[in-house]
Amino acid sequence: MPVNKTSCQQEGIFGTPSEPLFNNDGNGASAEVLQDWLVNMAVTNSQNITAASVTQNIFIQGSWSECVFLMCDRFELPCQAKFAALDIFDRFMLKHILDLYAHVQNSKSNSKRTDWECILGRVKNQAFLRILSCCQIASKLNSHYEVITVKRARRCLLDAGYSYSCESILQSEMRVLKTLAFKVSRTSSLDFIEILLEILGHNTRGEDLHIKVYHNTAVKILTLISLHLHEVYDRLYLSTAGAGAGALISTEEQRSKLAAVMMDKMLLAVAVVATAVHVVDSTLTQKVIIHLHKISEVPIEDIQDFMKVILVFLREISAIQNKTR
Repeated sequence: MPVNKTSCQQEGIFGTPSEPLFNNDGNGASAEVLQDWLVNMAVTNSQNITAASVTQNIFIQGSWSECVFLMCDRFELPCQAKFAALDIFDRFMLKHILDLYAHVQNSKSNSKRTDWECILGRVKNQAFLRILSCCQIASKLNSHYEVITVKRARRCLLDAGYSYSCESILQSEMRVLKTLAFKVSRTSSLDFIEILLEILGHNTRGEDLHIKVYHNTAVKILTLISLHLHEVYDRLYLSTAGAGAGALISTEEQRSKLAAVMMDKMLLAVAVVATAVHVVDSTLTQKVIIHLHKISEVPIEDIQDFMKVILVFLREISAIQNKTR
C-alpha cells in the first residue's frame, strides 16, 4: 500500500513537530533539569548585569537589526539563529572597531585622523559581509544541516552587488571568530523566554494556557523590540524614574544604570512573555505575571512596568502602520 507522505509528515512520521516543542510528556525535561537551567541562567544573567557597559548593544537596533533579520529570513534560518546572529554581530562590531581604533592611536602616523576616516569607510563597506559572516556562524551553532555554505553566501553577496571571492568569505568568518576569541555561543533573550515558557507550562498543567501560541507572539514582540531597542529602554527608564515627557538620559550615571537594565535578559524575558499573554488573552495576564514572578523572582511591579511600556509602544507602531496603509 503506497504511503501518503503529506499525511505522514503531519503525523510526524517523516517530519518532526515545529520547534520548540513545549512540555512534551515523553521527552520533556524533568523539574530538576528545568530548575538547574533556570539557576544557571540566573547566575549568568547576574554576571552580565554586573559587567554591563554603555558601549554594549550599540548595533542591536534599527537598520542593523533589520539587515540581520532579513539576511536570516533569506536563508530560512530559525528564530534562534536570528537572535544569535544579532548578538554575535553586535559584539564583533564593537570589539572590531575598538581594535582598529587602538591600532590607529598606537601607530606612528602623522595623519591619524585621515587614517581613521579611511578605516571607518572600509568598515562601512564591509558591513554587509560581516553581517553575513555572523549569520553563517549562527547557522552552524543552530543546526548541522541548515548551515549557510560559502557558495550560498557568495550568491547572496552577488545578488546584493558585492563581488567577494570564496576565500574572502572564509577569511571574514574567521575574522569574526578570532575577534571574539571563538566565544560566539551565548544565552540569548529568546533562550530566557523559552525556558520561562517551558517552566510556566510545567507549573500550570491542566490550566487554560496556550504556551506555543505565547511563544509565537513573544518572538514577534522580541523582534520588534530588537528593531527599536534603545527607544524602548529609554522609555522604560524614564517612566520608572518618573521623568516627564521630553526628558533625556544625559548623565553618565543614568547611562550606566540604563546599560545594566538593558543587560538584564531575565527582566526582558518575563516582560515579553507577560505582554504576549496579554495580547493573546488579557484575562490571564495577572495570573501569568504572578507565575512569572515566582519563577524568576523579578518583582511584579517591574514586570508590569515593562509590559506597559511595551504595550504602549506596540499600539503606537500599529497606529503608524495603519496610517501608512
